[in-house]
Amino acid sequence: MVELARKAAIDSFPAGADSRETVEALEELLTQSIHLRDLYKRACWRTPAAEHDGLRRLLDGHYKEQLRLVDLLIDRIRTLGGDGMVFAGDFLHSSRFPHLPRGRGTAIRLLRELLDAHEWVLTTALPTGTNDAQSVRAHARDFALGQVVLANELQSSIVREQLMRWESKERVHQMQASASLGYE
Repeated sequence: MVELARKAAIDSFPAGADSRETVEALEELLTQSIHLRDLYKRACWRTPAAEHDGLRRLLDGHYKEQLRLVDLLIDRIRTLGGDGMVFAGDFLHSSRFPHLPRGRGTAIRLLRELLDAHEWVLTTALPTGTNDAQSVRAHARDFALGQVVLANELQSSIVREQLMRWESKERVHQMQASASLGYE
């Protein structure tokens, strides 16, 4: 699998300025993917296994996929001649996810944060409004970028479904709590 990924990376190798622009885009995606990976890991830690076992397994699976994407992006950046030394610590200093919520409604807040992070990655991976069609085509041909887009679209869709499910449960709980207060 790794050899197939490397062969695809070499086959899609853009030349010159396209390569530099692709490396810059991949480095930005690497930064965001590291943040998203870490957000998933912290979400796993904050999700009580006894109450939300299915959600915790989902978060852990998404964490592992983001970990795979981080490795893929690092390999691709190196293949394209980006920084020879890519250190995760270099990308962690400007975290956009400084804390995670606790208490009632935690699952909903976690899922919203994850959905926002996925949307940020997809917005970066699929820029709109750019006039440089050649640059967009070079990025679109990149194997690693395609993997990032596919994985994040799938994970975003799953997180969105989970969010709708949890919000529905919360509304039912609130209605039950309101009804029980009315009868006391």
